[in-house]
Amino acid sequence: MLASLRASVLSLARDKALLVWALAFPIIMTLIFMGMFSGIQDAYTTVGSTLGVVRDKNYSAAMGLDETIQAISDPASSDRICDVAYYESAADAEAAANAAEVDAYLTVDAGGAPQLHVTNASLSENGTLPTSVLAEVLDTYQHTRAAVEKVAATRPELLATGEAIGAFTESAVQTVRLTATKNPPSPDARYYYALLAMAAGMGATAAMESVRRLLPTAGPLGARQSLAAVPRWRMLVGALLGAWLCEFACLLVAVLFMRGVAGVSFGSDTHGVVVALAASSLMACAAGALCGTAPRMETGMISGITCLLSLFTGLYGTSSQQLADAIEATAPALAHANPLWQTTNCFYALLYYDTPDAFLESVAALLIMALAFLALASFRMRRTSYDHL
Repeated sequence: MLASLRASVLSLARDKALLVWALAFPIIMTLIFMGMFSGIQDAYTTVGSTLGVVRDKNYSAAMGLDETIQAISDPASSDRICDVAYYESAADAEAAANAAEVDAYLTVDAGGAPQLHVTNASLSENGTLPTSVLAEVLDTYQHTRAAVEKVAATRPELLATGEAIGAFTESAVQTVRLTATKNPPSPDARYYYALLAMAAGMGATAAMESVRRLLPTAGPLGARQSLAAVPRWRMLVGALLGAWLCEFACLLVAVLFMRGVAGVSFGSDTHGVVVALAASSLMACAAGALCGTAPRMETGMISGITCLLSLFTGLYGTSSQQLADAIEATAPALAHANPLWQTTNCFYALLYYDTPDAFLESVAALLIMALAFLALASFRMRRTSYDHL
């Protein structure tokens, strides 16, 4: 067994296919994803709009409006949602909006009601979210001003003593931010996790080649090995462990690259990440060993199967993710039977789940799959003899 393991490791260390698919492929795709997702976080930020403000006599007469605009545009404030540019007239502000210098501009009518003018460009591009937030701010301002005016008309003594001022100037409603997941959601983490699952699946070719060298049809060396006084299952386990060590090392380097260079979050459980990599690479190697016992199985077939299974992990974009989610919601057993889905779910569970139940379930599923593949491969190896050639 040790001799088979050593021979497997040495042969795979010289195999360019393993280095390409298990090591170079995830690193290259990580660099591509970094370029694709470099501005994805900025696209979701509320700060990014420029608001034009017509500072005329109506604006100056609007009670508390200028203070509100200054509060939401203060660079040092956590409530900042936009930048502000002041104009003397509505015509100047409209010209600035047409020139795409501002995303929206604010005017105040003769009755003191603020009016937000939004450009079509801001609605179709990155200004959609900020301008909607601006509209909410102005609605809140109008409700607050109406409440102050009503109190001034009905209970002026409250304003005189200052009891109502505190209620209107301070937050009347306290909000508490709750998180449904252990870590903040990452819009690009799913792609990296699916990429790792695909790299593990591609690494099955290493185990297939290691097992192929043990078959009598591999040549004189394979024939001598088949006649040796060593059980087939020992040679199979040695070759499998050698392929597993090589693939596990490649995936570990890929994870370190993703975390250190691309900044991909895998949660705080480092040991769990190592266990997930070990289980997924072992499952892939066991599947490759089974494929290695099939004489007509080619490496291109494994690549095609891996690419097909990756479709249901969400690797290929939004449509792929929607398809994967639909299958998981309507036919969960079918989704869970996908070994690459289980690999992806291991990293998801570590990042988002507070309890280890989902992670342990996926790891157990990967180990069961690995044992099933290994048992079938061992059975086929025992049946492979010269009588069947």
